Amino acid sequence: MISCNLFAIIVGRFAIKNAGVGPDLPAGESKPDILRKFGFAELLATTSFGHILGAGFILGLANAGIL
Repeated sequence: MISCNLFAIIVGRFAIKNAGVGPDLPAGESKPDILRKFGFAELLATTSFGHILGAGFILGLANAGIL
């Protein structure tokens, strides 16, 4: 799940065209470079997408007998 969320954040960093339009994250200046132009909406959108991907991976691996 964590790796799927990180993958979704990296994809969202380059795919979202109007990043940083809404409210900013409360971290202030201590944000990592990958989240510089990320706002609250972008973070929620990418982690939601990451959870959808993660659920699919977990269910798929469980169905294949790997987990």
